[in-house]
This record gives sequence, C-alpha cells and structure tokens, in this order.
Amino acid sequence: MNSGCSSQVMPTPNLHLRSSKAALATSQRRSSVLRRLLYGSVVAVVLTAGSLHVGRRFEASANAGADSTEAAAQDTATTHQLRTQVAGPMRDWWKPCALVGGTCRCVGTLVFSTILGDAVREINSDGEVSCTAEALGAPSSRNLKMCWCQEGLEWDNDVRKGLASLVRQGLTPRVEIASDESSEPGCDATSDGLWYGCVVMSRRWDTTVIPQVMARTAPAEEQLDMALRKLDACHRLSPGASLRVLGVRSGQATDAPALPVYNSRVCSVVYTPTEGVTWTAQTPVLHCATEPGTCTTTPCECRKSSDKKLELRTPQGRRCWACSESGKEYTFRVNALAEHMEGQSVSWWPPYGINSPPILWIFMDFWAVVEGCPVIAGYMFLFFCCLLIRKAEEITGGMIPWTRCVPIFGPALKRGEVWRFFTFTFFHLQFLDLFQNLLTLLDTLDVEGTPPIILGDGSNLKCGVGAKQNFMCYPSIGLGSTHTLGVSLVSAAVGGMCSTWVKFSDVVAGASALGFGLSGAIVALYALYAGADLDSTSSVQRSFKDWVWLRLIFVAFHIAMEFVRGMSQRDIAGLWAHTTAFISGFAYVMYFLPPMGDGTLLSAERPYVVACAYDSSGFSSSAPECVRLFSSMYEYQVSYVQRQAFLFFSTVIGWTVFNVAVLHRKVPATGAVLLAGSEVSAVCCNRQGRPGGGDGLASNMESKEVILWCEVLGTLAWRPAPGTEDAERKLVARCLNQDPSQSAGGLLDLPAEGEAQSNNVQGKDLLAWRENIFLPVLFKQRGSFIQFVLYDLDPVKKPIAFASITLSQALRSKGEQRMKLQPLEGAKGSWPKAASGCLPWRLSPQIVVKFRYIEPQKALEIKDTAKYRLQFMEEEIKKAEEQLDGLRKQKTILDDQGEAGQS
Repeated sequence: MNSGCSSQVMPTPNLHLRSSKAALATSQRRSSVLRRLLYGSVVAVVLTAGSLHVGRRFEASANAGADSTEAAAQDTATTHQLRTQVAGPMRDWWKPCALVGGTCRCVGTLVFSTILGDAVREINSDGEVSCTAEALGAPSSRNLKMCWCQEGLEWDNDVRKGLASLVRQGLTPRVEIASDESSEPGCDATSDGLWYGCVVMSRRWDTTVIPQVMARTAPAEEQLDMALRKLDACHRLSPGASLRVLGVRSGQATDAPALPVYNSRVCSVVYTPTEGVTWTAQTPVLHCATEPGTCTTTPCECRKSSDKKLELRTPQGRRCWACSESGKEYTFRVNALAEHMEGQSVSWWPPYGINSPPILWIFMDFWAVVEGCPVIAGYMFLFFCCLLIRKAEEITGGMIPWTRCVPIFGPALKRGEVWRFFTFTFFHLQFLDLFQNLLTLLDTLDVEGTPPIILGDGSNLKCGVGAKQNFMCYPSIGLGSTHTLGVSLVSAAVGGMCSTWVKFSDVVAGASALGFGLSGAIVALYALYAGADLDSTSSVQRSFKDWVWLRLIFVAFHIAMEFVRGMSQRDIAGLWAHTTAFISGFAYVMYFLPPMGDGTLLSAERPYVVACAYDSSGFSSSAPECVRLFSSMYEYQVSYVQRQAFLFFSTVIGWTVFNVAVLHRKVPATGAVLLAGSEVSAVCCNRQGRPGGGDGLASNMESKEVILWCEVLGTLAWRPAPGTEDAERKLVARCLNQDPSQSAGGLLDLPAEGEAQSNNVQGKDLLAWRENIFLPVLFKQRGSFIQFVLYDLDPVKKPIAFASITLSQALRSKGEQRMKLQPLEGAKGSWPKAASGCLPWRLSPQIVVKFRYIEPQKALEIKDTAKYRLQFMEEEIKKAEEQLDGLRKQKTILDDQGEAGQS
C-alpha cells in the first residue's frame, strides 16, 4: 500500500457543499453588478443615440437644402457668400425636453419620438406643451416616448398672421436668405440679386417628407406650422442673415435658387439681425371663426363689431380665437375651451363623470370642490369647528355655554331667541352624528354646482368644460352659491320651526334638516329640467333624462331610509322636521326660480320657464309663463306656483308664532333641561341674582332636582379577604358638596344631600355585579360630588372603600366610568399594594359605573311602567299557575282511573 495515498486528506461532503454555495453566491453578486452596469450603459447609449439620430435626420435634411442652395448659387453669374456664423456649439442640438406625461417648455421645433429616436410627431412650439399623444395629436401607444426640442425664434403674432393670410389666399410661403453684399436687403426689385431660396424639405405633423409643391394639400393649420418650422430651419442655416417670405403659387418654381419679387403676390421681411422678428408687408384683416367648435389659431378680428371676441384653446393647448354673438359665448366655451390646470394633479378616478356621484367628488379633487362649491364646503368646515367647540365645553366643565345657546329649545323661544332656528344645525354631540350629516351634504354638492375636476383620461367631470369632450360628463345645473346659502338657511329654519309643533320642550339639534332641504332643492331642479325637456337646448349632444331619473331615485332612497329610521325609533318630531325641510327646499326653488347652471350647459338663466301650452279656457298661443314638473303633463303657471310656495312659508311662520305665544303660553320661559350633562335654557332676560349665576350667565337649571341613574357594572382588580367570600356587601351612593377624595376618611361623617343604596351582594359576586341605583340630586354647575361607599355587612356594617366623581363629569359621561376605589382604615382584601401606590391605575381596584340622568317626572313614568309590567307579569304567572294546577288535577284523575281499570 502506498503510504502517500494513505496519508492524503480528502474533503468532506459538507465542506464541499459550503464552498460551492459560497462560490455560487459570489458569482451571482458579480453577475448582478455586471447586469446593472450593462443596463446603465445601454440606457445612456440609447439616450445618446436617440439624440444623435434625431439630430442627424433633421441636420441631413437641412444640409441637403444648404447644398442645393450653394450649388445653385455657383451656377449664377456672381457667387455670393452667405452669413453662416453659428451662435454656439449647442445651438442646433436636439435636447431632451420631457418624458411622456410631462410638460415640455420649448420655443422652436418639438419632436415627439420613441426612446430610440424614431419621430412620431413634429410641430412648432411657442411655449409649454403637454408631452402626451393626446395633446400632440399623435397616435396612442404603450411604448415609452419622450419630447425633444430644437430651439428656434419666437415668431410673433404679426408673422403668424401674415403667414396665415398667405395660406388663406392659396399661396405657398417661399423662404429666402439674404447674402452679405447688402446691409439692408428688402422687398424691392433692386434687392432680387441679394436673396436666395432656402430649399429645405418640409415635414408634415406625422414626420413624413412632403415636396414644397405638395404643401398645399395639407390643412391650413398644418401649412402654417410647416412654414414656421421652415423659418426656424433656415435661420439655423444662417443665423446672421436676414430672412424674407414670398407668397407664390404652388405651381411656380418655389424651390428655384432665385426668384424675382415680381413673381410673388406678397413679400415681407420676417427677420433681420438688427431688428429681430418683424413683418413688413401689409396683411389683410383676418376674420375669426364664427362657428361653434372651430377657432382661428392666428390673431384675428371680428367681422361684426357687435360680436364678442373670445380667446380659446385648441385640444393641443394652443391659443386660438373665435367671435360669437352676445349671449352665445357658452357654445364656444363648450366646444373649444381647454382649461389651464397648471400645478394641479390629474385625478386617478375612472374617466366617467356620470359614474362619479357627488359623494365621491371631494376624494377626487378636494380643492376643486372647495372652489366650485364654497357654501357646502364652508358648512362642513364650520361643522368640524363647532364640534371642537363642543369638546372644549366638555373639557372646561361648561365654561363655554355652547350647548345652552345653540340648540332649539321651546321655552327659550318665548324669550325671543329666534337665532336658534339657524344655529341648531351646527350642534352635534359626537362625530358619528356629524359623519352621517356630512355624507348627506356630500351627496348634495351638485345643488350648488359641478366642480371642474380633471379625470384620469384628461377629460373633465363638468359638462361643457375642457378641450377633450367627455360624453359621460356630469351636468352643471346647480343653483349657485348665493341661492344654495338661501336654501340652507330657509330649509333649516323651517325644519326647526316645525319640530316645535310636535314636542315643544324637546331639544332639537343636528344638520339633518339642512341635508333634507338641499335634497328637496335637487328634486325641484331635476323636475324642472325633465319637465322642460332641456336636453334639446343644452350645448352637449347627449340626453340626461335617464340620468335625472337615476339621481331622483337615489334621493328617494335616502328619504325612504329616513322614514324607516323615524318610524322604527318613533321619532315623530324628527320625521316631521325632515319632511317639512324637504318641502321647504322644493318650495324655495319654486318661489325664487333661481338661475339653472353657470352657462356651460344651458344658454339661458331660467330655461325651465316656458310658455304655457294650456290655460283655463283651453289652448292659447299667448298664454303666460309656466313651469313643468317631470313632464309636460304637470304644467303650472309661475304665478300660481309662487303663490303656493309663499303660502307655505307664511303658514309655517304664522303657526310657529301661534304655537309659541298661544298654545304653550303656560310653559315657563325659565324651563331648562340637561343635554349630555350640559344645560339647555334661555339666555336672554335672565335675572343675574338667580342661584349659580355668578359672574356669567344666570342658570335656569341650578338647584333643580334630577335623578342620576347609576348602573353598576362590577369591580376590577379587587378580591375579598380569604374566608370572607360569602360575606355580604352593599354599595351606597351619596351626593356631597365637598370632594371626598381629599380626605383620608372619605367624609363619611358629612351629611349627604342625597343618598341611595343597592341590594346586598356576596363578595365573590362583586366582579360580575349588576345593579341599578337611582340617586336624586340637585343640579349644580360646580361643587357637587358623587361618592360610592362599599360596606362590609359581616358581622356588622362597616365601610371598607370609596370612590368619587364630580357631578358634572358624571352627567357628561357617555360610557362606562372607571373610578379608583380608595381603602379605608381597617379594610380587608387586596388593598395593601394599592394603598401604598405600588400598582398603576389600570391595575388598582376599581368600580365600573355607567351614568345616565332622567327628570323626576320621567322617573315616575318609568316607575309606573315597571309597576304595570310587574302587575301584568304577576297576573300571567297566576294564570299559568292556575292552568298548571288544573293539569295536575286532571293527571291525578287519569291516574286514579287507570288504577281502577287495572284492578
């Protein structure tokens, strides 16, 4: 055996595996780094190649034109040298301007191409342009694209107007470059030898090359764009030379090296090194377009002095002009206006306006809703602010008399506090109540107007606005801000007044009446729209009838749900207030007949007012004005509708005054109630000498008796001492005028203003304790405390712990209150650690109580109801026992009969 082989150490399989994994990981890291370097290099090469590719293509065409010009110049008798100084090495480069979706700031020639440099669209740009296929008119594609810019001159309106005049006359613009032999070449015949044609191949918008003689086949706007791009190209060939334009017939030698000026119809110098851009020829007056849907992209004038000149925008974002008759401007705004939405984000919402109900608008574009619907947005903001005021009132213990002054309260109306009819909508106890009302308000945004929100596809939510038409847009037929505020105030006041008819002494608060009033206005608007058949007069070629009925169905569903809620909760007062608020919103529209929309959809302010088709004597061609609701079958004269609406409002006001002054004349104006622990009462004409008045408002609730309902829900973190689990305990509730927590003995010797106690309970049952204690107390804004004392009844009655809370805090609490139990001297149980402060609050022994309060009269009603139910149950039990006795007797008889039969 070979000793060398026997001494060789072979690698183990595990070591080989680890080394393979390490090598693989190292190889993967190197591959990842190489791939990143490769991808970065490819992107850099692509961008550079794209720039060079675009630049070389257009440079080649320019050089071709320059070469032909130079060759032609050599054939002439005299050779002239053109001024070819270049302004800088970067001047003729194509520079990246923006990726697709961005904004390109370019003055010169703009090319929309793929990332590899294949041009898709070429236009002349005079400022900011959206780098998208839709804005540039290019075919849509999913490939990544970008915009390139080659700088040029900023041709003014005179040059554009002159070139447009040439195109309009059927002439082809021929661009010529001046030589160096004259300092001031012009359009006279003596300068013919100083000008030479700039032969550059023209490109259409789709980047296809077109001969100069075929340029007339392109649309007029495209011919103007090609002429401007040709001027830029010729200026880049010779930046220091003057340029002039000749208007020639397309059949003439437009590409000839030289052309006498007498062979042209129009001649104008367009650029000189000293003056810059200019236009020296006389341009005939260019009249603006007058047909809706069209506009003139060059500066123009109105043919009629009575017409109004409008500045609009083309779908590509260019300025254009049109002339419209007075009162019909909206038709041009609908068909040609493109809004400037600079700095605003595009909504991600689905691109269908009619599928975006008003409740979603605020999530689509918050600031557009605030600007388009300022009244409703302002109401929602004030609701939030008022809720914060309510919370501040709770924190300060009632130092801010918000609850006392704002809600509707019948006895306070006897003091003339009519502002409550308008302020009660701003009072909400908690955010959940406010949230429900906010949803209602969001669903009624269209009663004020439709905000101009840009949707995901670039179209606008609002019908008649924007360059890109959206056939699923949302019509703007709202009342406007002024009348929306009027509907809000009137409907809220009417709903508040009518609520006092049902329950005079109840407290009314919340913005639900406001929401129903706005819903009533919506129904009135859409009823008028459908009745007058306004689809035929709108500027948008689509029908909204189905949409109107769908919108009315949503409103009806909301009203039906409110009726179900009112009937299930037996809230007759609230149901009546909401119904009358809805009617008042409807009546407001019928009485004031406000303008419908803002002119973007309908031309007239009140297009729903039509001539009456019928009168009392039959058909009449000279009938007065009428309105139609939902269809032509329900036609009413305007005077009749307004008279009925006025009668409704007068009846509401009159009956409210009669109800307050006559029907409830015996109700004292000093009446007061508690709402969430805060007083609601009159603040006007109060005597300052009343108890509890102090330096502020005199209280009408001070020293009045209320019943504090204490629902004991058990104890936490407390165990009875071993061996005393079966001992009985009792809880006593006391009302004191001093704070017992400040005394070690708990002020047990102090006489209580009110006292009540629970039933006896065993110590082991304290954790799952359920007990109701009704404690009569005298209401005080400050200085009253509720104390709970836990007694041990075995062998003798002895206090072992107490807990306390202020009366105002107990009245304002909405849920369970956990109060720390403080041990008294000699107490047994789990007290040592708690008494020494070793346990945190959440682990200390506590008593859980839920507080509610009721008036003494209500307590008597509850007592009588409970007594009646107990009597009824006793009778039922007695009947059941009698039936049971009868069944037992029958069973005994049957058993006896069975035994006798067996015997």
